[in-house]
Amino acid sequence: MESEFSYPSLNFVQGRCLATQIPPEIFINICQDLPPIDLLSLARVCKKFYLYLCSTNSTTTQEIWKNSRLTFLPFVQMPPPEGMSELQYVKLVTERGCQFCKKARIRKVYWAFLVRCCRKCLEDRTIR
Repeated sequence: MESEFSYPSLNFVQGRCLATQIPPEIFINICQDLPPIDLLSLARVCKKFYLYLCSTNSTTTQEIWKNSRLTFLPFVQMPPPEGMSELQYVKLVTERGCQFCKKARIRKVYWAFLVRCCRKCLEDRTIR
């Protein structure tokens, strides 16, 4: 017998994704077990997740990024340089591409300047 009621999708209720309705405490617990690349992807899903994961004032957010970096990026054990957040540090070492011209496949980080860029952009932006 078919039901005359229409049920909302399991994924969406009133146009909102159910994943965005989870309590912050549960979201934080989930994030504590994710590698940095997944945290970056999750921060791009929606504004709510972005605010949870990219808050520079939150010690919880900083701890999530730090624990993820220490667990999943064993080659990056040094703390972030002074003035750089954990999120900025993770993005600097994991993302690719020149931060200025967006040229792909650039992985070189110039630690003296705390930038990842191509040689041409570095030369254009520095004085000898």
